[in-house]
Amino acid sequence: MAIEKVKVTGVKFFDGNVDGKNIDSGTVFIEQLLDFRNGTAKGFAATAYPLASSKEAKALMNHDYPLICEVEFLTLTTGKAQKTVVNAIRPIPAAAAAR
Repeated sequence: MAIEKVKVTGVKFFDGNVDGKNIDSGTVFIEQLLDFRNGTAKGFAATAYPLASSKEAKALMNHDYPLICEVEFLTLTTGKAQKTVVNAIRPIPAAAAAR
């Protein structure tokens, strides 16, 4: 588990029914540095990370973006594949984010 202060560029969610299956999901988009090491990229991109449910995404909908947040990342594995998810996310007030 890692906790980081990051720039969130957007959020989306879906809470509904598709083909008789209930779906409750959220996604947060976090700014990350492009891999500049070989000289073929420069700058930033937004990477999509899954949230546990739409509840976390809905809580972020009333903020302006970009938004500085404290994010708890979890890196999980099945033994064959690895993925990083956002376990918790908390907006940081603008005054605190400027420090």
